[in-house]
Amino acid sequence: MTRSDTVRALVLLAAAPLALAATACSAPPDPVAAPAPAAVRTDALDLPAETRARLADAEQSLVRDCMARQGLSFFYDPADPAGLRAEAAAQNQNLTLDDVARARREGFGPAGDSPEQSASRAEEREREYLAGLSSQRRDAWGKALMGPPGQRRIEVDVPGVGAMKHPTAGCFAKARTELFGDYEKWVRANTFVNTRFQPVDKEVGESPEYEQATSRWSACLRARGGGQRFATPDDARARASSLPRDQAIALAVATAECDRQVGRSKTHRDLYEQATRHWIDRHRTEAADFRRLNAEATARLATATAGPGAHADPATNPRSPRPRRSSAAWRVAVLRSA
Repeated sequence: MTRSDTVRALVLLAAAPLALAATACSAPPDPVAAPAPAAVRTDALDLPAETRARLADAEQSLVRDCMARQGLSFFYDPADPAGLRAEAAAQNQNLTLDDVARARREGFGPAGDSPEQSASRAEEREREYLAGLSSQRRDAWGKALMGPPGQRRIEVDVPGVGAMKHPTAGCFAKARTELFGDYEKWVRANTFVNTRFQPVDKEVGESPEYEQATSRWSACLRARGGGQRFATPDDARARASSLPRDQAIALAVATAECDRQVGRSKTHRDLYEQATRHWIDRHRTEAADFRRLNAEATARLATATAGPGAHADPATNPRSPRPRRSSAAWRVAVLRSA
């Protein structure tokens, strides 16, 4: 198994998810609250944050136990439902550009040059642990986690995305088999569901209704004067990034008010839900398997007298209030540098 194979597998396996008015707007009506991000993408394919957190903790606990049986250590942070909800809100931001209150608070969103989040306790301990291993032992750690070279791989060919290969050996595969039962079926379903955004976004972007709503938004902003000529909200966002904060906020608010007045984001959300239903119609088996296997795993955890993820690992930092990156994301960086 090559290092690049390991990285690709980890990235994919972690993919444990967005009324017509006049074209000119002068004084927009008082804004009402935009739909909460949690209400977006109501396609029954995005698991609730608490469910995702419980499944993630159970999986990581099973991986830890599997590695321990081979005399190796594995560290993880308990999943944070609040952090998962924040991630979902960020992913859904383009579907709620009519949120005027958010625009007044944040502009177009957090600054892109925000300081990088510091490593968690589990990240630090794992890096220290791997650095202290010999190259032979570190190689054994990677093989125990992701399986040996030459193993049979599950290949999932996703239309419009490409072929993706998943290991069938190693502690990640064993943990998911124990947690979800039919591992191969879960891998296929999970891969399809977590790559659905590309074809869904493509269908939305090619919709005449979406183009017309964006044109109405552009005309509304242009009618306000001040040289505000933008073809898309992305153009406005790019311009705001070079402005002083007060001007960037003003542009974001104008963008949101025009969006709300002409119904651009509402059109976007309606088209997104429609495109998601079309995607489900094309992939009924994968969508049904994803729902069923996750529901069964959640039910087993709920009825277990001591769920695998019920207790925090002593190597973790459960009191940290900040959202953390997924364990697989930072583990990729560790493997790259090992």
